[in-house]
Amino acid sequence: MNSSDTSSSPFATGDPTKINADVSSKGSFWRAIETAIELGGERLNPILVKEGRQALKSKQFVITFTLLLLAGWVWSMLGVALLWPGVYYAPGGRFMLCGYFVILAIPVLVTVPFSAFRSLAAEREDGTFELLSITALSSRQIVTGKLGSAVLQMLVYYSALAPCIAFTYLLRGIDIVTIVFLLFWTLVASVLLSTVGLVVATITRARHWQVLLSVLLLVGLCIVTFTWTLSFVSLITDTQATAFDDVDFWLAMSAIMTFCISHAIMFVMIAAAQISFASDNRSTRLRAMLLVQQTLWVGWMTFFWIRFEAEEFLYVLVSVAAIYWAFAGACLMGEAAILSPRVKRSLPQSFLGRMCFTWFNPGSGTGYTFAIVNLLTLVIIIVVAGLTAELEGFAGARGNYDWLLYVTLVAAYVVAYLGVGRLIVVLLRQLGRVTILLTVLINLLLVVIGAAFPVFFQG
Repeated sequence: MNSSDTSSSPFATGDPTKINADVSSKGSFWRAIETAIELGGERLNPILVKEGRQALKSKQFVITFTLLLLAGWVWSMLGVALLWPGVYYAPGGRFMLCGYFVILAIPVLVTVPFSAFRSLAAEREDGTFELLSITALSSRQIVTGKLGSAVLQMLVYYSALAPCIAFTYLLRGIDIVTIVFLLFWTLVASVLLSTVGLVVATITRARHWQVLLSVLLLVGLCIVTFTWTLSFVSLITDTQATAFDDVDFWLAMSAIMTFCISHAIMFVMIAAAQISFASDNRSTRLRAMLLVQQTLWVGWMTFFWIRFEAEEFLYVLVSVAAIYWAFAGACLMGEAAILSPRVKRSLPQSFLGRMCFTWFNPGSGTGYTFAIVNLLTLVIIIVVAGLTAELEGFAGARGNYDWLLYVTLVAAYVVAYLGVGRLIVVLLRQLGRVTILLTVLINLLLVVIGAAFPVFFQG
């Protein structure tokens, strides 16, 4: 070190003023970071803080986390023993990653969503939800706090197996893109399943129905986890080149991601609406999200239809949309138009606003009209696009117009079934209260009868 460097250091000169100033500047920097962290912690959702503390201290989390670590350690020892002595020169990353992925998928795709369901359901069963409802927290903050606690548990489980998954990359045979792809989509699936669990927890308050729903949810989570694990394990073990260098593959992933985000937001809105007070406007934002999802669906499917020039996309487009609006219409028809005077004042008051946005207001009649209008709008878009493609000689249209007959019949079936279901709901409302669950069951029964009736006479 030269003399100029030595003289420039306050510790070398021994000047206490410079030393204190340097220490003070470093101390103020860390104090500023600590203050920022404290302010950020104070601005967090109180439900997230409460649920996070309770979840991380619960026996369920401790047992699951311990079993996760134990399973990871056992598979590390067992996997290396099975690969011995080829582990020194043969790539074994794929084999080890399969085991770690199965170990991670069980708590992330089963335990976390089910704990989110039980967290909100227990609040309603034990009567503690009333204490939350009288606070300044909105229903959306309560639901997002529960969801944030679930995400926090996912990250803890991920961090527990992070060294093991990094170990698979060191064993060779698996690339980092595949590892990140698996972990990312598993996290997305876990968040989406957690929102589904929150919605299921708000369907009913009756204890016997909650027990039935918890069993059905647990069975459904196990089926999804088994299918998900089987699909991704086959992807890991496939030694052929993956489609990561294909533009169409990433376009499909982008489309799936947009639908996952929109459905997660919609499920959070549904759960928040279900736990809100009875005279609140529970429907306007949900119907806006339904419209957004239809726009995404039509846009992406039309894009792929033009890109791949395949007429099958038209059939998929109208089939999925018909099922979507049949279910959404059945749910919307079960809404009750009971609004408080304060909520009514927030509705459109002008003639133009009522003409354009009345169908976004809560109510059975507006719900039926909203579903039918959206389905018919989609049919018009498909017919116009298909006929234009036929006239222009587009390769995605074969010139036989079979798709036109299919689109018309599918739309007619949905309109007819929802119309009959709407009439039954109106008659039942004269006798008593009709819930959304009952409306869905009525429409499902109509579909079953409509499908079984011709088969019965044909047989």
